[in-house]
Amino acid sequence: MVERTSVQPRSFADSADDELLSYLASRSISRNFLVEIDQFFRSHPEIANCPEGYETIRVLNSSLPLEGYRYFLRGYTRPARYIDGVIKSEYFTLPANYTYHRLRTKVDPELVSFFEGFEYRWDIIDRIDMAVRGAIQALGTGQPVNPGWRRLICYAIWGNPVDAYKWYEYQLQEEYLPHRYLPEHVVLGHLPKFAGEAAAQPSSRNTSKRHMQVRYRMARANDEGIGAYLK
Repeated sequence: MVERTSVQPRSFADSADDELLSYLASRSISRNFLVEIDQFFRSHPEIANCPEGYETIRVLNSSLPLEGYRYFLRGYTRPARYIDGVIKSEYFTLPANYTYHRLRTKVDPELVSFFEGFEYRWDIIDRIDMAVRGAIQALGTGQPVNPGWRRLICYAIWGNPVDAYKWYEYQLQEEYLPHRYLPEHVVLGHLPKFAGEAAAQPSSRNTSKRHMQVRYRMARANDEGIGAYLK
């Protein structure tokens, strides 16, 4: 048997070319998001030691920067980091009688890629549209809207549909929707669990204790073999 050689992931921040930077700019994504991806791999060196992680890194390293970036995002469950001022948690207002253009009417290649090989979840897209319309109406009548829902409005209006989906599905919603719990990146789900290792913990940040408990229950369901695509 040929021993697998060690492999280190490319640095997206260092290898970014004009094509990748232009793509980020077209989607209002901050260049600092590439630094965040690099930090993700530095925080999880064990990824290179499992077959799925090794293969993921191999594909990333052998692809052009933009192709590698898009490949990584297919398994990343957090929204991208936007340039300053696009995504807001603080209070803001919208023009009176603002017309919301539904996510269902938009085509986002990244969201299409995210669902590749799985059912395209129009039902969840419709839930997001309904939630955003309700939050916009609440803003318009001066009702309080918590920071998480304000961020969802921003992703849906000024961001990209894929990030509105990821924020709602993996950080915000409080139901066990029909999907398997996913960690920060799907490749982490392939890492071997060692004896005595603690149960999976939710990775969402800056969220309420209530939401953290929901994420924890979803993680436990996955660990106990309950989770895959409940219908």
